[in-house]
Amino acid sequence: MKDHRPFPLLLTLALVLSMASIPAHGQEKDGTDQSPIGGLKFIDEVEVTVVNVIAHVTDRGGKPVTTLSKDDFEVFQDGQEREITNFQLITEADYRQLMQTVEIEPTPTAVPGEPSPPRPRPVNIVLYIDNHNLHPLDRNRVLAQMSAFVRDNLRPPVQMMVVSYQRSLEVLQPFTSDPSAVLDALRSVRSYTGGWVDLETTRSGIVELMNRYLEEEGSARGVRARSEQEYQEIYNQIISYAEEEAQSLTFTVEALREIVNSISGMPGKKSIIYISNGLPMVAGLTLFSELANSYQDPGIFTQVTRFDRSDALKSLVATANAQDVTFYTVAAGGLEVSAMTSAEFRSPRDSSSASLGDNNYLDSIRYIADGTGGVSVHNTNDFASGFERVGRDLYTYYSLGYSINTSGADKIHRIRVTLPNHPDHTVRYRRQFVEKSRETQVQDRVLTGLMFDLDDNQMEIDFVSGKPSPAANDRWIVPVRVSVPLANVALLPVGEDYVGRVVLFIASRDTKGRQSDLVRQEHEIRVLAADYERARDRRYALSGNLLMNDGSHRIAVGLLDVLSRQASYSTVQTSVSGG
Repeated sequence: MKDHRPFPLLLTLALVLSMASIPAHGQEKDGTDQSPIGGLKFIDEVEVTVVNVIAHVTDRGGKPVTTLSKDDFEVFQDGQEREITNFQLITEADYRQLMQTVEIEPTPTAVPGEPSPPRPRPVNIVLYIDNHNLHPLDRNRVLAQMSAFVRDNLRPPVQMMVVSYQRSLEVLQPFTSDPSAVLDALRSVRSYTGGWVDLETTRSGIVELMNRYLEEEGSARGVRARSEQEYQEIYNQIISYAEEEAQSLTFTVEALREIVNSISGMPGKKSIIYISNGLPMVAGLTLFSELANSYQDPGIFTQVTRFDRSDALKSLVATANAQDVTFYTVAAGGLEVSAMTSAEFRSPRDSSSASLGDNNYLDSIRYIADGTGGVSVHNTNDFASGFERVGRDLYTYYSLGYSINTSGADKIHRIRVTLPNHPDHTVRYRRQFVEKSRETQVQDRVLTGLMFDLDDNQMEIDFVSGKPSPAANDRWIVPVRVSVPLANVALLPVGEDYVGRVVLFIASRDTKGRQSDLVRQEHEIRVLAADYERARDRRYALSGNLLMNDGSHRIAVGLLDVLSRQASYSTVQTSVSGG
């Protein structure tokens, strides 16, 4: 079977780093505690961090409630109630007012420092068209009703990106606030065939074979004598189908995880509008149910646990929550969501199998939306109203801020929000808050740089790549060099030396979507105190080699000053080819 993974080959990165142009001292000396010299301003000095919980409140009719005050809410972290120090109601009118401006300054989810009033945040929306799990007719119907949503909502501080998945992830339009560019990208998706039709054909063939054998026996459905040979033939085909569908789901989830990680370092609200006909919570479940009912063999369900992929979906939700990404899912099949339509069957379809199959494909995307604090649009042909609901959700919410003392480590916190005096209202929010270490924040930004430009270089790093040279196994060695002014790195006095540490993060992605692992290299900078004034005007350089495949690559780097906790980022584009 052909390998269709989104990134089947991980690029190997091998860095050999060295210090350039700076006098160094070889022996470490004991020193006294003194203030560091050089470097930019220190961050994370204030231990108080404001956590902003986004809460959506609706009434019994599903309409947003915008009349509550701070006293109406209770917020709990890890079972302990927290005092709400920052409270603000954000409405669509606030965003519409901001849309009249050219640009706004981005505000991250949690801001180190003294508590400050929250404000409407930039909105980053990924329009994710899962062609592999979409029927083309359903897709085109949804996209036709999506156009109004794009035209009505796309202007700063909102930006949208269009990606398509068809066994590999393809960026059709990077983030933009230009509605015409997004609509052009959506129109281009209509030419994609997709994989849903092939899956339907395979499913239909198995059911047709099952029905033919039943008819040939001349007996009523489900009561004929069992034919071991026929049963085994159908059983083997169902197992093969379930294995293929399970593998396909694995690739789909990995592609979704990839786009989640790629936008993790972006400031503001991050949302993915995911459009498909659904994903199987249990691969092949509909066919197993049909076989059990047709041959009166409930024991077949013992095989179902082999193809349960709920853990993969749980992992995706956990990743999205860790990266503060919300899913809005759209079931493109509308009111006819059945994994197999009635036209596929010669005999009447068993109603329990139909219901089980439909829920199997819908439960997964409902779970993804619910688990990340979003909403799911399903069992409707009025997608325009569904997109209006998504728009209300994006722009109307309560921001509930409370302070915590940061631990400096990666830590998951459980969140609970209640409305004790309003039992008739529904409150929806992200159930987890992930406190991230500074290193994790830098890693997220580097991964984001593989797909988007990074405009954050306070340390003034310089990143260049050199001329590739051939290596073994059709790979290439690409020299790279990262340098930073020594004056922008914080150094501590240690005996006769000034000593600092920097951590380099580097990753690569080619135009085919193949992505390397993130490489981390930590380095000590040691300068004789007597030579510091002369050396501070020079640059500290890290030089090394990347082992890369043929193709065009985007390389992203992040440099973290361990003492000051400042970081800078840069990207380069390079091409290697044996042609």
